[in-house]
Formats: sequence, structure tokens, C-alpha cells
Amino acid sequence: MRSFRAVGVLAVLTAACGSGSPAVLAPPTTAPAVTAPAPAPPSVPPTTTTQPPAVWKDRAPAPTARQEVASTVAQGRIWVIGGLTAAGATALVESYDPTTDRWAAGPALPLALHHAAATTYQGEIVVAGGFVAAPGTYDRASDRVLALRGGVWVDLPRLRRPRGAAAAAAVGDYLVLAGGRNDVALIGPTEVFDGTGWHDAAAIPTRRDHLSAVSDGRSMFTVGGRFLSAGALSAAFERYDPVANAWERLPALPTARAGQGAAVTASGRIVVIGGEDPSGVYAEVEAYDVGRQTWATLPSLPVARHGLAVERVGTQVLALVGGTAYGVAPSTAAEALGPVS
Repeated sequence: MRSFRAVGVLAVLTAACGSGSPAVLAPPTTAPAVTAPAPAPPSVPPTTTTQPPAVWKDRAPAPTARQEVASTVAQGRIWVIGGLTAAGATALVESYDPTTDRWAAGPALPLALHHAAATTYQGEIVVAGGFVAAPGTYDRASDRVLALRGGVWVDLPRLRRPRGAAAAAAVGDYLVLAGGRNDVALIGPTEVFDGTGWHDAAAIPTRRDHLSAVSDGRSMFTVGGRFLSAGALSAAFERYDPVANAWERLPALPTARAGQGAAVTASGRIVVIGGEDPSGVYAEVEAYDVGRQTWATLPSLPVARHGLAVERVGTQVLALVGGTAYGVAPSTAAEALGPVS
């Protein structure tokens, strides 16, 4: 390129001299400026947040030693309802505030109940079924349904059949009660409350008592239990959709057990804690990931128990009261596992 430009200039000069006209020089050709690319910014590694491992911590012991309780969460407090004390069935209601680590007395039930089921339905604490005081532990099942309204327990429509050792959960506009037993037999039909009355729904696939239940807002999940006898344990894990009125079997609980508690975390994991069989009580803690459909093991419960209250508040899963030995051995133990997502 450089040599071509020199020849062109010479030709112009020659032509100009031969004609006698003043020489006119062509303007120099200027190459366009080339801008060097800006240096790339230094690479910054992505920020990652690692959640610390979940650990158990002691919390303030409960005022009353008991087991075979019903429980639910309302207004950030865990309500522990009824159950068995060393003296027998109780109507006691106590609530625990995880933020302040304090217990408070609540309005007593109108009757002593153990092995009842509880949940929070449309903003009210609801207690369904259970067993009343009788010579035999399972002699008298109840069909009463009670709601705590304005600090007073009021009756809702009764169940279609008495049952205890069942499990309850609120799923959308429905209150669902599944499983359980009466004095002689396991109960199959699921009962659903729509705000006005109860109706029978599809039977639970695996009939059992002493099971646990949680809700993710769309479905009820039932886990564990037993077949009347304390030694006949179940690992069944099943989901119920009240809109479709359909049950689905899910991957079995790794550790078959009865009398355990369960809670669902903010991310939807289902955590199962404790339990019993005639050989003793369980400390195992297992969690199910609904999305991955897999079970995992979490740190064991420091004080193994059954018939306990298990509820989640924030990033903590709390295990309150419960029996520390097979049979009746009530305790005031209170422990929290966290953080759990």
C-alpha cells in the first residue's frame, strides 16, 4: 500500500509540470483510527451463602410432663394439647413461644383427651377425635371436634365416626382427618371438613394408627404408624389430594415407626422425628425432599421420645414433651433443630 501511494503522487507531479499549470497535490490518504478494546474487568467469583449445619439445642422445659399430645402452630406459638400424664388423660393446654423461649398456660379443653389430632384451620386451632379417660387406653374413642374461638373451646360438627390416634392437616379450604382406630379396629375412610360439615372421602391406602401428617397447602402427607399392635410398625408414606379425592403412595419411610412426630419446612421438606416400638423409643430423624423424592438423615434427637409434639417455626423444627420409654413415661423435654430449610 505504501509503494502504490508514492507512485500516484509522482504521476500527479509529472502531469502538472508538462501542462505548465501549478502542481496540485492530492490530499494524503489517512487510515481510519483503530481503537484498542477496553481491558476486561477482573473476574469476581460468584457469592455463595452456605447455611450452617443443623444442630439440636435445649429449650426451656415444658411446665407439664406428658405424651400422646396433639399439637399445632398458631400465631407463632406451638400449642401442646391434652395427652397423658403420669396420672392419666389430661385437658391441659400449654403454648410455647420459640422467640422468647417461654411457656404459657392456655384454655383447658372441656374434657380430658389423649391421642387426639390437631391442626390450625382457617385461623382457628381445631382438635378432632382422641380417646377419653377409661379403664383401657383405647376403650373410648371420641367423635368431638373442638375449635378455640375467642379464648373459648366451642364444638364444631362431630366426626362421622369416633376415632383416636389419627392425623389431621389443613389443606386449602379443607380440614382432613385420616387413619386412626377405635377400640377394636383400624379406620379406613378419610373424613374431610369443608367448613360446614364432614363427609367421607377416599380411604387411606394403608390403614394404620399412631401415624403423623403434614400439609404443604396442596396435599396432606401421612407417614409411619402401626397396625393396632405396638410391634406391628408401618413405613407407609402417602399423599392425599382433597380436590381430586385421590391418594398416592410415595417412597417408604426408611425407619418404620409409630408415635413419631412430623413437620414440613419452609422449602417443603418433611421431617420425621422419634417414635417407638416394644423394644424402646427412637431418636432417628429423617427428612423427605418432595421435589427429588428422596429421603435423607438429619442429626438424631438428643432425648429419644414418642408421642411428642413436632412443629416448625421459622427455620427451627421443635420437639416438645413426649414419652422417654416404651409405654407411659412422660417428659418435659424441649429441643430445637436448626437451621432447617
